[in-house]
Amino acid sequence: MATIRDVAKYAGVSTATVSRVLNKKDVVSEETLQKVTEAVEKLSYHPNLLARSLVQGKNDTIGVLLPSFDHPYWGEMAQRLDQAAKKRGYYLLFTEYSGKEEEKRKAFEYLVTRKVGGIIACCPLEKEAQERLRGEIRKVEMPLLSFVWVTDSFPQVIPDDRQGGLLAARHLLAKGCRNIVHVSGDLKMYKETNERTYAFVREIEKRGHTCIIYECPLYGTEKEELQEVVNKIFYEQPQMDGLFLSNDILAALSVSYALAQGIRVPEELRIIGYDDVWMSSFLYPPLTTIRQNYEKLSEQAIEKMIRMISGEPIEKKTVVPVELIERKTT
Repeated sequence: MATIRDVAKYAGVSTATVSRVLNKKDVVSEETLQKVTEAVEKLSYHPNLLARSLVQGKNDTIGVLLPSFDHPYWGEMAQRLDQAAKKRGYYLLFTEYSGKEEEKRKAFEYLVTRKVGGIIACCPLEKEAQERLRGEIRKVEMPLLSFVWVTDSFPQVIPDDRQGGLLAARHLLAKGCRNIVHVSGDLKMYKETNERTYAFVREIEKRGHTCIIYECPLYGTEKEELQEVVNKIFYEQPQMDGLFLSNDILAALSVSYALAQGIRVPEELRIIGYDDVWMSSFLYPPLTTIRQNYEKLSEQAIEKMIRMISGEPIEKKTVVPVELIERKTT
């Protein structure tokens, strides 16, 4: 692999001149610029970004802890985060933060040892995990931002899940639904983060109706397990006429199951998902869902992280509105 010395030797200039050309710090002659550019291309030279960041005291890489790589929601969010970062001259290093505690610890250490400028955590953290991670962050003096998941331990950028729950409840009630079922995340694990569930249930009860809740992990669950949850709901709640699910994957499985059983959607059963992943509008019938503003969430997260890296003060919490997208399942 070519080094900066190889480039300098090939171009017949000093390493300092090569550095000035690559970093665009000083004006050099057109002839020198051409020689260095030719040498870089000929030798396929790639700068050592880690070494450069250590010398300059600035790192343009941000680490991201994801709960899952294969879930459409996180695929969409990762892409938007990456786009927002590149607009600001930064790059992202992704790793999966799931599984056993030892695997999570290794994922965190992976980003720390890569000397990222800061970490965006897109994963749910229980109180004990928050305290543990806060202690580790203090040791390495690295900024951490909680993204999408609510936590009191770190600055956060989150969607307005309370608004999402209210929108879903009011929409089903307005459509005449009275036997309503909701599939939430694991309420024991996400007790502080499941505001959409609490808002949804409170609104249903405020109107004099009841809502039956089923719990299911939101992300990283095998399709067979999700299908089992859906099968159980339809078997145990044959009279339901409204169904609100905490993500679009569960909603898609529910639509498929209903149609396979001869249940007409939306005439006999109205279904609402959450997130508005790309496939939601391509289902048959197209899925009514609560849309998260991926672009705004991502831009806010990257902006706050860059400010944290620079040592600037930031707001503790940023809440981004959601919206109801009515399609053909309601």
